Amino acid sequence: MLTAFVFHQDAAERIDDLAEGFDSLGRRRLLWVALRDPVKDDLTEVQNALELSDSSAKRLVEHPDEPCVTYEEGRMHLTVYAASVSDGEATAVPIECMLGEKFILTSHEDEIEVLEDFRERAEEGRGSIGTLDAPSFAAVLLGWVVAGYVRAFEQVESELDDLDAHVMSSSANDAQECLDRLVELRRSIGTLRRTLRPHREVILSLAHPELDSLSSEESAERFLELERRLTQALEAARDAKESTLGSFDVLNARTTDRTNEIMKVLTLVTVILLPATVLGGIMGMNFDVSVFDVAWLFWIVIAAMLGIAALVLSMARVRRWI
Repeated sequence: MLTAFVFHQDAAERIDDLAEGFDSLGRRRLLWVALRDPVKDDLTEVQNALELSDSSAKRLVEHPDEPCVTYEEGRMHLTVYAASVSDGEATAVPIECMLGEKFILTSHEDEIEVLEDFRERAEEGRGSIGTLDAPSFAAVLLGWVVAGYVRAFEQVESELDDLDAHVMSSSANDAQECLDRLVELRRSIGTLRRTLRPHREVILSLAHPELDSLSSEESAERFLELERRLTQALEAARDAKESTLGSFDVLNARTTDRTNEIMKVLTLVTVILLPATVLGGIMGMNFDVSVFDVAWLFWIVIAAMLGIAALVLSMARVRRWI
């Protein structure tokens, strides 16, 4: 799907003819071409309108394995990875950005929530996006991507809170299931953190306008601010990692408590049955003793067994063992 917007100083206009919109760009205007799940016709239209080489067009669908920034034919190629969390499982979705003097092109597969939110905000045209150059626009876009990581870490934290509440309130013996879930959340945090960290080098390189012909002092300041926000996101990742350790301690404590309850029951049953076992063993000895000829002594032994059991249960109740 291809959508294109021309941003003026204080308005946004959606265009249908990409080539015409690109040719009409002037001062204080910026073209944003957004590709989602691009098909061959979309790529052909973009390549013809923006006069892209075959290698540049190919990169729109074949992304590098990690965040990076390169330059080709006077244009900047910027690859970033956005965070996506579904059912506690984290994935990184690549976003390919191409920056020219008056345009920025983004391409990605699937729907990315933060990018859709950004598109809706930008389409409203309430700000002054048209006054931005392409690198400054990319810095704003990357700010939303970083915010997406923070949102993902907060979502994982929320799931950890739910897991803690379930562990503390559940009486079912589902410790293994909770542990498996905790491992999944820990793996998601690690995936997001490893994906987010390489963005720092990319952002720092864009904070130096003297290194390329597109960046400006304004965009450099935006990328420096973005680097600080990235540091905060990495701190959120660290906090989420520590939260998993806390959740493991809660699970371990709950498992220990359940084990103690089981041992308490087993010990109590042993104490109750042991005297009865001893009496049963004594009375079952094969000796010719006159006491065994008295039938009513059988009921006395049974009463003694029951009395001892009642005494043990009473003492356990008084001492609040049960």
